Parts: sequence; structure tokens; C-alpha cells
Amino acid sequence: MTNEALAYALLAGLAIALVVSIYTDIRYRLIYNVITASIALAAPLFWFADGSFTLAGIGIHLLTAFITFIFFAIAFRFGAMGGGDVKLFAALALWFPWLDVIRLVLYASILGALVTIVFVTIHKLKQQDGKARIPYGVAISLSGLWMAGERIFNHFT
Repeated sequence: MTNEALAYALLAGLAIALVVSIYTDIRYRLIYNVITASIALAAPLFWFADGSFTLAGIGIHLLTAFITFIFFAIAFRFGAMGGGDVKLFAALALWFPWLDVIRLVLYASILGALVTIVFVTIHKLKQQDGKARIPYGVAISLSGLWMAGERIFNHFT
């Protein structure tokens, strides 16, 4: 298996894991740790296949994921998102260069607003009591799928 084929296989695996996390977050409002851990543990294989498996590259990926985790852990502390969302963001941050992680967060923010509108509307139409529980993992996963799709379909840039 060539490195390019391995990279595409890993991106396909990432896509499958993200689709599963979308399902579990909508169905159970949970993002399972085994999915997040699988995403994080597969990242070094992707670095190898992608050619960014250097000491500097590894350091940048780890620092980006750490900063992403801290940033969203603060959001978790103030009740803005769930712990699974924080871990999923950090795991996805391992996969992409830091500029792409900024785009990932931007895409997730825009998609998160749309997901919020949809789920608040559904909550009101069903006339349910209490606050609507918003599955932000859906927006995070969709933005991760977008970024992975760019790697697969727009690999010339």
C-alpha cells in the first residue's frame, strides 16, 4: 500500500468515524470515547502517510490539538458545550495543519448555529419542556467531514 493510498484509507476511516459520531450525538446526545480515541490514535498514521511525520510536524500537530483542547475546555467549563465535543475537536485538530484547524473551528461555528436553529425549532414544534439539548457534535463532525473531503477531492492545493 502506498502512502497516498494509506492516506485516503485513513481519511475514509475518519469519515466513517465522524458519521458514527453524528448518529450517536443525535440519537443519544453522546460522542463515545472509543470513537474519539480512534480518531486521535489514527492521526499519527495519517501524518506518516501525509509526509508530516517529522519532529517539527508532530510538535505542531500536538501543540495545535493542545491549544484547541484548552480553548474548548474553557467553553465546557462555562457550559457552552459538552465534554465529548471538546474531545472531538481536539482529536480532529490532530489531523490537520493549524491553519486548517482554524477553518475547522470556523466551519463548526457556522454549522453549529444552523444545528441550533434546527433543534430549537424541533423542540418548540414538539412543545417539549425545558431547554433544547443541542448536539454540537453534529456541527463538529460535519466540519471535519468537510475538511477531510477537501483533502480527498481537492488534493492538488
